Amino acid sequence: MYRTNAEIARKVYRALKTPSDNNPRTDPILAFYFKGKEDYIMMRCNKEPEISIKGKEQIAGEVKFFAYSDFSDYQEGDVLFRLKDDVTLIELYRKGAIEAKSFKSWDEFSRWLDTLDENGVQISLKLPCLVYAAVRSQEPSMQNFIVEAIKKTLKAGLD
Repeated sequence: MYRTNAEIARKVYRALKTPSDNNPRTDPILAFYFKGKEDYIMMRCNKEPEISIKGKEQIAGEVKFFAYSDFSDYQEGDVLFRLKDDVTLIELYRKGAIEAKSFKSWDEFSRWLDTLDENGVQISLKLPCLVYAAVRSQEPSMQNFIVEAIKKTLKAGLD
């Protein structure tokens, strides 16, 4: 059972970021949507979680003051837990080597959290995603070169 924003953020951060990745732009970000609320809560998962509120029509980089949001009757530190039964969607945004995920309930999200390894994902598991992200728009297509090199290496290992 998770009781604090810090517990959730630490678990996600340690499981999905490699130790060598110190770029805050690739920190995992979770978005929490609730029944009857147009605003939603975003949590940047870092060593210290950062909570912000997004309004329905706000553009990227723009946030709302907590006091002027649909969550003004709650405290930043416990709003997620007080409203967990009203969750309609929780999203993990795609960032760096982190793949997007979505959860339809707090229970589904909690079960996923339980599967995360706080020892982190080894760089060898993230490396293909990082390489792909780095070369996907390169000309000529570096993707094909990398895929063919991997196939050749795997085939040679089987022979």
